[in-house]
Amino acid sequence: MVLLSKFSRYFQEIVACGSIRKAADVLNIAASAVDRQVLNAEEKLGIRLFDRTPGGLRLTAAGEAVSHQIARWARDEITLHSHLEELRSGTGGEIRLAVADGPAASFIPTFVERLSAERPGLRFGVVVGSADIVAALVRSGKADIGLTFDPSSFAGLRIESQAASRLGVLVPADHPLTRKKGTLHLADCANFPVIAPDGSTALAQMVERLFADVPRPFNVVFTSNNVALLCDMVKRRMGIAFMRDLDAFGHYTEQAVFLPLCDIRMPPQRLSLIVAAQQPLAPGQAAILADIAAALDELGASRGPAETRPGSAPAARRGRGRAAKA
Repeated sequence: MVLLSKFSRYFQEIVACGSIRKAADVLNIAASAVDRQVLNAEEKLGIRLFDRTPGGLRLTAAGEAVSHQIARWARDEITLHSHLEELRSGTGGEIRLAVADGPAASFIPTFVERLSAERPGLRFGVVVGSADIVAALVRSGKADIGLTFDPSSFAGLRIESQAASRLGVLVPADHPLTRKKGTLHLADCANFPVIAPDGSTALAQMVERLFADVPRPFNVVFTSNNVALLCDMVKRRMGIAFMRDLDAFGHYTEQAVFLPLCDIRMPPQRLSLIVAAQQPLAPGQAAILADIAAALDELGASRGPAETRPGSAPAARRGRGRAAKA
């Protein structure tokens, strides 16, 4: 142990061996030197740390407290050395992500799998939440990087990259609506059962605005606040699901197709890659941020012109280092 004091190292060995003489043998120093460290510590602390008995040394209550504290310091030093090695070698480390529900179910698992293979030892913590929760976690430093759709405020955040989403319908791959790819209108969907996000989600507000533009009511047969579950129910042919293309990509390339709607009058939402404006990332975290931004660009490059299958996404727009306005 580099950072623990001489007394701490001696004390640990005495506790492990049960006697000063045995500890001195292990440490390869004179027993008097070990004993002197203990006596000096007891004098400075004003309390005995050991009871000296015929059977050896026994920790007092004060000694137990000191022993627990030194053990804690030793564990902390091990953690510190591990962190320093990660910084020295450029491997390992920890990244805390706060993400929207859609990317959490599709983009993040694929990205984490790839990054784990490239950087063995890297640890991930992922929290899924609404746009404002993601923004708050990043702003407060409880998450290093955020990926979410249009929070109510970007104050205190820096936008690193953005990708515009398209609102449309996820349908089974052989659904009749696939014949209208590139020309699909909202009214074309009115005859089919609908799988919809529930009222607790921001996506539900967009869908409700869509429904308001159609005179006849939609037949909503299933609701959930979980995008992955909505997509799975489309796979099971329970209905069609209104969502953003960036909610759907990643998992359903063979069984479901995303069809953009042609008559949408509301502006598109943007998937924003965000970090805290005034809190610099560690070098390893900055590299991961660049990797995520590049992955968004790759998704943009893979997007088709009209029909978008899950697994593709609209072009990403870089905003490297751009502080967002409040």
